[in-house]
Amino acid sequence: MKRKNHYKFTGKKHSKRGMLACFLAAASIFALIYMIMTSFLQKGNGSVYLGSAGLLALVCALAAFIQAVKSMREDDTFRGIPIISVVLSLLASGAWIALYAVGFSL
Repeated sequence: MKRKNHYKFTGKKHSKRGMLACFLAAASIFALIYMIMTSFLQKGNGSVYLGSAGLLALVCALAAFIQAVKSMREDDTFRGIPIISVVLSLLASGAWIALYAVGFSL
């Protein structure tokens, strides 16, 4: 039997906004993990710098979510990276908001 190669040529490209959003969300998640570990090592007595870096990481996660939603609306792009970036940015934003909500309630 002769095997035919089935190629699918397309004009789609990878979304640059999606890649940016994925990078920002991943950086925010790594910052969250690092700051939680640092806070545990300092027994909850983190400095102002740790809190301000956490606030910056929250803003970064929210910006990643906005960019991820914009990347989902782009035409002629592959959908893999934008979907991953939406999930990661929702995870990062939710984790930061939950952390601040618990911190304010205590």
